[in-house]
Amino acid sequence: MKTAAREIASLAIGLIGIVLLGIGLNHALDIGSCASGGSYVIARPCPEGSAVWFWLPMAGAIMWIVGIAVSKRVFSEPGAGQILWTAGFAGGGAALLVKVLTQPSMPPDARLGASIVAAVFIPMGLVVGLVGLVQLVRRRGGGGSGSRRTKGGARTGDPQRPGRPTGAGHDPWSRLKALNDLRSTRVITREEFDALKADLAGSEPDGPRKPATDRVALIRQLADQRASGALSAEEFAARKRNVMLGERVDPPER
Repeated sequence: MKTAAREIASLAIGLIGIVLLGIGLNHALDIGSCASGGSYVIARPCPEGSAVWFWLPMAGAIMWIVGIAVSKRVFSEPGAGQILWTAGFAGGGAALLVKVLTQPSMPPDARLGASIVAAVFIPMGLVVGLVGLVQLVRRRGGGGSGSRRTKGGARTGDPQRPGRPTGAGHDPWSRLKALNDLRSTRVITREEFDALKADLAGSEPDGPRKPATDRVALIRQLADQRASGALSAEEFAARKRNVMLGERVDPPER
C-alpha cells in the first residue's frame, strides 16, 4: 500500500475512533458510577441502555489505536500517527477539562475521574505534537535549496540532478547542521552518524584528507526523494547503504 493511501486510511480509522470514544465518554460521565444486576442492594442503579455508552468508548479506543498503527511513520516522522496521537490525547483531555468546568451537574466521582484523566492526557498529547512541529521546522530549514541558474540554464543545487547533490552547504558549520538534522530525524543511525562525522573532520582546511564525495549531501538528497515519493523506503535504505559503502548512486527513474 502506498504511503499516501496508508496515511489517509490511518486518519480515517483513527478519527472515527476518536469521535466514538468522545461520544461514549461524554455519556458515561453524565451517568457516573452505577451498578446493575446481582443479589445485592444497589444504591444507584444504571439507567436503561447505559451499557452501550460504556462499550462505545472501548470500541472507539481500539479504532484509534489501529489508526495509529496503520500509519507508516507512526511516531518517527510527522504524519497521521502523530496527528492522531495529539488529537486523541490533547484534544480528548481538553474536551474533558471543558466538560468539568462547564457542567456543574456532573456527578462528583465522574468530575474527579475526568479531571485526573485530563491532567494526564493533555501533556501526553502536546509532547508528541511539539516534537512533530520541531521535526517539520528542521526539515524545512534544512531542505532549502538556495539554488541558482548557470549560464546554460541549469539549476545548481537542484536535488533531481545527479551532478551536484544538495542538502548541505559547503562550509563545515552548514554541513554539520545538515548531519545533525539527519540524525535527529532518524534518517541515519548512530554508527552512520559517526562515520559521516569523520568525513566532515577530513574536509576541514587543516584536515588529513578531503572526501571524494559528500556523503552527507547525498543521503540528504535521498531523504528528500523518499519524502517526495520518488523513492520507497526499501529503495532509500538500499541507496543509503551504497552511499555509506562509497558506491555510486544513480538518480531514480522518472
